[in-house]
Amino acid sequence: MLILVAGLAVFVALAVACHSLFVQNEQRLLQQRTNEAGLVLTTSIGSLRAPLDAAAALAVATNGDPADFEQLLAPSIGDGKPFACAVLYRVGDTTPVATIGDPPSIASNGTTRVQDLLDRSVDNPFVIVDLLGGSQRRLGYAVRDAGKSPEYVVYGERILSANPNVRRRTEQPFSGLDYAIYLGDATAGDHLLGASLQTLPITGRYARTSVPFGDSTLLLVMTPQGHLGGDVFANLWWMVLAVGALFSFVVAWLGRRLLLRRDAALALADDNARLYADQRAIAQSLQLSLLPQQFDAPPGATVTVRYWPAGSASLIGGDFYDVFQVDDQRWGIMIGDVCGKGIEAAGLTGLARHTVRAAARHERHASRVLHAVHIGLADQRPATFCTACFIYATPDVDGSVSLDLSLGGHPQPLLRRRSGMVEAVGTPGTLLGIVAPSLADTVVRVEDGDTLVLYTDGLTDAPGAQAVSVEQIIGLLDEIGAESIERIADDIGALKRSNRPAGSSDDTALVVIRFGVSRSIEGTEMAASAGLADG
Repeated sequence: MLILVAGLAVFVALAVACHSLFVQNEQRLLQQRTNEAGLVLTTSIGSLRAPLDAAAALAVATNGDPADFEQLLAPSIGDGKPFACAVLYRVGDTTPVATIGDPPSIASNGTTRVQDLLDRSVDNPFVIVDLLGGSQRRLGYAVRDAGKSPEYVVYGERILSANPNVRRRTEQPFSGLDYAIYLGDATAGDHLLGASLQTLPITGRYARTSVPFGDSTLLLVMTPQGHLGGDVFANLWWMVLAVGALFSFVVAWLGRRLLLRRDAALALADDNARLYADQRAIAQSLQLSLLPQQFDAPPGATVTVRYWPAGSASLIGGDFYDVFQVDDQRWGIMIGDVCGKGIEAAGLTGLARHTVRAAARHERHASRVLHAVHIGLADQRPATFCTACFIYATPDVDGSVSLDLSLGGHPQPLLRRRSGMVEAVGTPGTLLGIVAPSLADTVVRVEDGDTLVLYTDGLTDAPGAQAVSVEQIIGLLDEIGAESIERIADDIGALKRSNRPAGSSDDTALVVIRFGVSRSIEGTEMAASAGLADG
């Protein structure tokens, strides 16, 4: 009886501890998943705001030209697009300068709400307007220009689902979870933006997080559909109790208890490994969403890209690149690096890319485009900076291409001529986003078969022998520069990995362009994905 009583007492205590650990682990995992979902919402908000920021900057640059405003925002307005309508206002004037799309709901009952919106925008760079109570559920987004004395406010309305209680997400980070998203800090039914449940508010086990949303907040509440830590861990408490009662009659109960504790530790380790893999997959998906997967290269040019992220699984890098058509005569080529990692770096990366695309259509020199990026970053007052290289590529009638190149604190691109000669091109400039940069334009003419290699400093900046020197890259181009640009990009990646077998603490982006070979784009989307996987 003493052995039985002692054994039952021990295993009852173990069962209670297992259940307590299970409850704590479930709540921890639920809060972690909720925080990850909040990061995804934060990134989505930044992506949604980016075109409005670009439109506000363009309005200042063009003195509120309606045609330029409509041209910039037209791709974002309409069915299936981010916004149903967009309006450009001057600060203090409720009369629209330009309107695109449906009539805005905010002006349906007069100009009082419009005036209130403009007044709020003076003190807040990003204002949210609650239009959920109308005949059509909408949210209004207002962004003012970033000048010291704001002149313009860009306002857009987004149409929400008529029934907010319809599950719309099953992928990460919402898989295995039910959720409700509210505008503001309270779980009020009239402020519900979307939910996967019909019965609200959510009760039982749940976690919540607040996400900054302009001058308001989003409240995200999530509850699990099952056991986040696995069914074995959920039932471990009564298993311990049953096994302990059975083996209390013999000395072997001690060994059985140790085995169960070992199994619980292995299960917890497997759960942590799975969470690590899920977190890395989410970060990689967010990183790819910031990088273009297809390019519009100059006629006859081929392009391949690589992106190697840093070793951290959860931090989003700030390296970016793009190749796009500016107008009928010119193409834009850019690569850059926002210093830092995480959600702030991702937002500034999106701002830099959108600013380059917007400024490239109105400027004539590459240095002016980089100056527009500097203005955009400086207006945000971030505690970081950006390096960038931008090139206008203009094909000539004789088959050659004229490159107007400017560097803002970025490494000089390497140009390998078809003859085999390799040279660094461009005049070094200073960093963007902190103080007024020193920028210069360099014109370079490239011929059929010439290859241009652009890279970020993650390739060359590393301690000691871990750095890939410019001389090593030039030597590689001397040796295999006549091979395909895919081979060149892969060999540069192999050189980086051989110098840093333990991995890198900085992201690296690589763009390789060969001029005048064919009229197809060589491996752009596959190359971008492969480069990320190699990292």
